[in-house]
Amino acid sequence: MSAVIAEKPRGLSIVARVTTVPHLVFAALPVLGFVLGGGIFHWLTPFVYMGLTLVDPMVGNDETNHNPADEQALEGRLFYRIMLWATVPAAFAVTIFGHWLLTQTPMTGWEITGFLLSLTLATGFLATVAHELCHHYQPIDRTIGDLLFVPIFMCDFHVYHNFMHHTHVATPNDPASARYGEKVYPFILRSIIKKTQAAWQVEKLRMQRNGKSTWHPSNLMVRFIVLQAAWVAVLVYFFGFWAIPICFVQYLFPRLLLAVADYLEHYGLGRNQLPDGSYEKVRPNHAWDDSTMVSSMLFCQIDRHSDHHANVARPYQVLRVMEEAPRLPHGYLTMIPIALIPPLWRRRMHPIVEAYYDKGGVIPYAVPGALPEKYAAMVPEGWGKPVDDNSVDELSAKVGDAEVKGD
Repeated sequence: MSAVIAEKPRGLSIVARVTTVPHLVFAALPVLGFVLGGGIFHWLTPFVYMGLTLVDPMVGNDETNHNPADEQALEGRLFYRIMLWATVPAAFAVTIFGHWLLTQTPMTGWEITGFLLSLTLATGFLATVAHELCHHYQPIDRTIGDLLFVPIFMCDFHVYHNFMHHTHVATPNDPASARYGEKVYPFILRSIIKKTQAAWQVEKLRMQRNGKSTWHPSNLMVRFIVLQAAWVAVLVYFFGFWAIPICFVQYLFPRLLLAVADYLEHYGLGRNQLPDGSYEKVRPNHAWDDSTMVSSMLFCQIDRHSDHHANVARPYQVLRVMEEAPRLPHGYLTMIPIALIPPLWRRRMHPIVEAYYDKGGVIPYAVPGALPEKYAAMVPEGWGKPVDDNSVDELSAKVGDAEVKGD
């Protein structure tokens, strides 16, 4: 069993105490900016976000791990699920408000830009809650998670993330696992395109395995297209065709935010490959952790990423800080802007990555030619080459079938 940092006498972790209240407050900021009079206040959400990135390192960490008895009680509390569900009406309400404001009221270009950033930030951060719901074993929670993805048009995340990412993370088979030396902007483009392609490939194969056509209604990707198209149709009906470019912006920014988060979560970390071409079980070593309070609150504690991958069924309120996990130097809120400046990222992260390589336990996963010779020698010959080109999608399709059937 993986070691965890010893419990401290601090009661509940910060996220177990506040649950999704920060998400609900953050989602309300675009409305608050309007109530305060618009103008510069339409930029309220970006200003708050930038402020939080500065405050996060100052506030410090919360490394509270609950004892087993408390964990069991916390996992069983309906309250934590209800707080996740509460974000769904908030997401739809702020989206409808945003379309009304942008299409029915006069605004300057400066105000439109600020409000669009506010709207996309407010709904984009709710994707962390949708991610949590889509991992729950209860079908109703997964459905609610899918609904929460609708306003940002990211329902396909459920298929790719649950069936592909968690199966193939920290291997070349996962487009959301960044390589040492890989630049963030090409990664963002590659990640966005290939994750959507992978989701379609997995569902197509899953349909074939069950003797159904690709476009069968049980194909989750087909369902998601219909659901999201219906939402666009509703917005166009009420707000006109200007709703379409607004929807595109609402789609694009959360995708970019997610891709940058992907970039830093597994950067340079590879799993040992077994003789049959498969990979070892995911361990806490295969994801970067942090435990800063502010990031934990806004990311639904997914920044305790090692425990999330090693124990995927563990709900957000009881995720643990893992002793053997590699640690980011700052929280997600700070690391995301650092990742967007490649020279700063390399200067800040590469010494930390290389120091972790020195400990052993992971395979350096890098762009060809990017590793210093010392670490290149640690990569086994032939590492990452698939034995069977079809095995990747086949394994993901099996995972998808098991989830859909409730196994």
